[in-house]
Amino acid sequence: MAYVAPPAGTNPTSSADANDFSNWQGATERPLLRWSVGRFHPLFIVTPGLRLRDLNLAAEALLRTDGEILVTAGQFCFADKARTGHLKACLDGGGGGASGWSYRRASGEFVVVHIEWLPSDPVDGAESLVALTFPPHHVARYVWAEFAHHFDLTRSEAAIVKRLVGGQTPTVVAEELGLSIETVRTHIRRTYNKLGISCREQLFSVIVPFRLG
Repeated sequence: MAYVAPPAGTNPTSSADANDFSNWQGATERPLLRWSVGRFHPLFIVTPGLRLRDLNLAAEALLRTDGEILVTAGQFCFADKARTGHLKACLDGGGGGASGWSYRRASGEFVVVHIEWLPSDPVDGAESLVALTFPPHHVARYVWAEFAHHFDLTRSEAAIVKRLVGGQTPTVVAEELGLSIETVRTHIRRTYNKLGISCREQLFSVIVPFRLG
């Protein structure tokens, strides 16, 4: 059953029941929870000792495709035992707020994990829980807000900018887009002129605020 709207004539934003979610018949019917299950960032809920308590669909997919991340006997862990120990040591440092932790994959790629301690009620003695959010494990790692119209960039120029900000070299950009290196360099020069910049560091400063994720 879906959420039952408040009676006609009431204002849910000012009502005393505005924060009462009892009209949802089941926790899985709450829109926010449905969204969190399907969001594209892999999310694991664990105890400080890495006991797995919950995960979303993206995390399930990550477990199927990433041989370095495992769940064994209900424990979240890495194939590299030392890496698991490093994460445990990070969590043993205490709870509260959010922080980041990173590791290096066997391929050499660095992975940054967002760590957030979930609120707990010390009165009921509930165990502490930690949310581990991994970066999306597919090509579309970032979501971009439209920025081309702010700087009068063409579609090709915007596509090249996204790849440059993502760390690709002009040569790689040319190969992926099927363009000559001369054409890519021409687009880059025109883009720099339109943005009033002269180097990649300045490009990052201008464009990164439009990148989410």
